[in-house]
Amino acid sequence: MITVITEFHPKDEHSAIELEDIFQKLTEETPKEAGYISYEVLSTQNIPITYYIIEKWASDRDLKNHADLVAEKGYAASAAGLLKNELNNIILRTLN
Repeated sequence: MITVITEFHPKDEHSAIELEDIFQKLTEETPKEAGYISYEVLSTQNIPITYYIIEKWASDRDLKNHADLVAEKGYAASAAGLLKNELNNIILRTLN
């Protein structure tokens, strides 16, 4: 199993609202993908407008297919324009 943790820092409140719209679409669409295990969008209370996505996939291939789909639909490019940080994915693999 592959777990990915991604941190998002929107540029401002308006960017945060637009980013939340993208997250909503992904939350609805992602469970339909092959290899999906879970997909959560979290926000923090102590750090203003900071979000995390924690997603779990059955395999590296499933994660790659998801990333390709996010790019094809334009979500990645749209989100990148709303952020003050570059995306940094932490990828964890379950040890068997």
